[in-house]
Amino acid sequence: MEIVNKSNFDSVIASNKLTLVDFSATWCMPCRMVAPILEKIANNKPDLVNIVKLDIDESEEIARRYRVFSVPTLMLFKDGENLDSMVGLNTYEKILEFIEKHSK
Repeated sequence: MEIVNKSNFDSVIASNKLTLVDFSATWCMPCRMVAPILEKIANNKPDLVNIVKLDIDESEEIARRYRVFSVPTLMLFKDGENLDSMVGLNTYEKILEFIEKHSK
């Protein structure tokens, strides 16, 4: 999973491919728990979605821009547009359903 930050965030989300951004923090236990789920989706569905991770402590201005107040927050982007978000720890099935809903 690619790590993004303020220097490359805007170019990554500008892709015409669906991109899921995992807004997380190193101190966040639910973030650590969702990481292997996201890795599994990235490995199983590489044509469906590009999954990247952003540390909110290292990129506070981006977290503020998208009003991320709780982690983990998952946001879907396409062509630079924020399509939807999901907050908290969720299952593989729920996250995949969330992604697939926007892949059409």
